[in-house]
Amino acid sequence: MGECMTGAVDKLLERGVLPEQELVELLRFRNPETTEYLKEKAAAICRSQDKRNIRIWGRIPLTSYCKNDCNYCGLRRSNQFVPRFRLTEEEVLHYCEEGYRHGIRHILLEGGTDLSYAEEDIAHLIGTIRRRFQNIEIILALGEHTDAAYRRWMSSGAGAYLMPQDSSDDLQFKRIHSSNLTLLRRKQHMWSLHNMGYQVGSGFLVGTPYQTIEQVAQELLFMKQFGSQMITVAPFLPAQHTPFAQERSGNVGMVLYLISVLRLMVPMGWIVADLSMEEAQAEGRIQALGAGANIVVMDLVSGRDGKKYQVYNDRPGRREREERLLVSQIRAAGFQVEQG
Repeated sequence: MGECMTGAVDKLLERGVLPEQELVELLRFRNPETTEYLKEKAAAICRSQDKRNIRIWGRIPLTSYCKNDCNYCGLRRSNQFVPRFRLTEEEVLHYCEEGYRHGIRHILLEGGTDLSYAEEDIAHLIGTIRRRFQNIEIILALGEHTDAAYRRWMSSGAGAYLMPQDSSDDLQFKRIHSSNLTLLRRKQHMWSLHNMGYQVGSGFLVGTPYQTIEQVAQELLFMKQFGSQMITVAPFLPAQHTPFAQERSGNVGMVLYLISVLRLMVPMGWIVADLSMEEAQAEGRIQALGAGANIVVMDLVSGRDGKKYQVYNDRPGRREREERLLVSQIRAAGFQVEQG
């Protein structure tokens, strides 16, 4: 049993931010009492801001090819054991139709940084989706590209872009990423997207090798300063055939704790319950909703194509869930699903 840090939590709730050292202490001395108090405050914010209305994103992985060689990612260029694929436009539209039929109105097009897709190919795909399906919102997570590409994709109908900073500490960024990537350039891409009018999603993995509590606090402060409209905080999960394959997974309890902290820091923000939460712990996404998240990511691609897109290893606790089962779990937890 520990002492509940009510003073720090109340201060965070009132001001939306803490001085860095106080934030570090709130993270370092995490205990069950403080965790529960944070969770209660996060839930109160969700109720007051109508954030118990949960949004579902249907994820479609376009490609498992990537030009980068990041140390943590199973899709890294050097991994000769991962199956590679590129979905055709017809396949993407098929999965969009499946999701749309079940009420999904937010489509996440995700993939490695695959330069085989021309700028105009992605633009055409986005435009086709928007024309064929009414009220569809498109979120992109396709890595770093040119400003011209971002503008063209926005004019075609994309409205949001996930561009996680991964680490706002330059040394840590270099430790986990491909040598051709830099933190400065990543931040430049984030600001370019923001200035163009995209809703920009930031985020990081919890528990990557060499990560410190001080660095985690810096991530929270960076996202607050950047004004992140969408946030993804997920556990690091070691992937086979990567330099980090033998490292420990990130702590799911800490991820849930951080989601509650972030809800106090960005009360109006969209916080993602990522699919990796399910790989790390049974019903991890539902637990993330209870901690303050309000977006649930689910796979629209299943079967052979879904198994090929493995950023992380398959886990015994991971279960394929149909959309109706996920929705029933969300409602059973006391939340409402946003209707299209």
